[in-house]
Amino acid sequence: MFIISLFCPIDNFFNIYKKYKASQQLPTDRPFETRGRPRTLHPSEVMTILILFHQSDYRTLYAT
Repeated sequence: MFIISLFCPIDNFFNIYKKYKASQQLPTDRPFETRGRPRTLHPSEVMTILILFHQSDYRTLYAT
């Protein structure tokens, strides 16, 4: 339950930020090209993982 209560405000922030960023930037003529494998995680998911990692007692993300 803690992850969901952390993820929801982060996701709401990224949705608001995406709208703000789109209103402040110049329009693009062509779509963004991705090289290699496409991304699979949304930035709010990555931010949730990073916040949970920094709140934990682990020093690295590697499993030993």
